[in-house]
Amino acid sequence: MIKSLASFGLLLVVLAASAQACGGPSANQVSQNLADAQATNVRRTAVADVQRIIANNPAATATPEATTLARPSCSEAIWWHEALAHIGESRKVQGMIVATRPAPDGAALIEIGQRYPDPTGLAVLVAAGSVPALDGKTVCVAGRITSTEGRPMIRVSNASSIVLVN
Repeated sequence: MIKSLASFGLLLVVLAASAQACGGPSANQVSQNLADAQATNVRRTAVADVQRIIANNPAATATPEATTLARPSCSEAIWWHEALAHIGESRKVQGMIVATRPAPDGAALIEIGQRYPDPTGLAVLVAAGSVPALDGKTVCVAGRITSTEGRPMIRVSNASSIVLVN
């Protein structure tokens, strides 16, 4: 009788295990499978991005529309950042003064647009060193554009060649 009870108990355990195995996954198993699938999808996307970058096949980015640049308010003037392309020409140049400082031989150096050593900035050398405080003001300077140390420069004989715009 004990043998038959033990056999019956063993049979119940086997039947319960097979019923659970055939009955489908539990809630914990479903959520774990979903999390694994999402993680795998994220990894696949990241790997595809890296492979695209390595293959030098960048994703297309939208090109913004060009913005129109207002013309300088001085007649027939160019902006300070255009001066480098007009070396050797006599032109009017407009821009904001970012710094002024004394120069050798009693002259004054006015920096327009960008401070030295930025090669795009314009240097204005005023022979008569009495330049009023103009930092932050927009001016027009007329003269011959030369190149000094790879940077555009205009030499003027006096401060009256500098016209205050604002």
